[in-house]
Amino acid sequence: MTENKVIFVTGTGRSGTNIFKEVLSNHSRVATLPFEYRFTVDPRGVFDFYNTFPSIWTPYWADAKIKDLESFLLSLAERSADDNLNFGDNSKTTPAPYSGWELNKWIPNYERFVNELISELVEYKYNSRWPGTAQGIENNQMYFSKNMSQKELISPLSIFLNSCFSSICATGSKDFLVEDNTHSMLFAKSINEIIPRGKLAHIIRDPRDVIASLVTQRWAPKDLEACTTWYLEVIHKWFEQRSLIPDSFYTEIRFEDLVNKTSNTLEAFAAWSGIDTQKSMLEVDLSKSNIGRHKSQFTRREKSNLDSRLASILEDYSYI
Repeated sequence: MTENKVIFVTGTGRSGTNIFKEVLSNHSRVATLPFEYRFTVDPRGVFDFYNTFPSIWTPYWADAKIKDLESFLLSLAERSADDNLNFGDNSKTTPAPYSGWELNKWIPNYERFVNELISELVEYKYNSRWPGTAQGIENNQMYFSKNMSQKELISPLSIFLNSCFSSICATGSKDFLVEDNTHSMLFAKSINEIIPRGKLAHIIRDPRDVIASLVTQRWAPKDLEACTTWYLEVIHKWFEQRSLIPDSFYTEIRFEDLVNKTSNTLEAFAAWSGIDTQKSMLEVDLSKSNIGRHKSQFTRREKSNLDSRLASILEDYSYI
């Protein structure tokens, strides 16, 4: 299996990662997916398993955690956009979780990679019942796994992820994969341990503009004070993770520099990542980047409160 170079483009959400991925996707040697695949960073996913399995192991927890991981990963294999949930005859249908992911379509052999991962994690299977087994199940098959440490989990998880990444790259004969899962940065230590040849690019944007965008999203708080707290917790978690990884593993790129100093920013990124700058990367329209949107979106009082609560971050990233 060829181990392709992976760049994890990440941010707090609404920081410009999609735009940066679009720029990089214009490179002839770069593969991307048109969406965030999420199976690493979301609950029940790979990093969840890696960070919780060793600390809560019992024969029953091991069974539950591996089955949860298996169920989640396989649920993304063929989740059609037509899959909907209906909560009654008089209610509207709503898209099922991860509707439209269809990872079998985007990652050739994805389902096989999942099955191989589970086979590596499961020592053997046996029929058994315990108090947590669903009622009515007489022949319940349990998964037995040894009490593996994080160090022991690295190999099977690394093989699984690198198989997925290599499969994506092989489709278009690409050398690099750029993935842009929001909040990958909050698992920076895990990424560095499982994919040590990868690199992480954190996209920074004026926190006031980030929050101005976040309050309009369905997945973030709508209240300004609550949303500011939400952002601060995310960025402080990043600071914590950043202290646990080598300096060479990550870089931080100001979104405003990408927009206003595109060539210089891409040249610096090329020196760090190995992805040289191509003319096609400069053809992406960056004119609608909403830089400074907070100035017109918030009242004077709201802006003053934001400046106060975000003061240290604004100073650290030279937004003052």
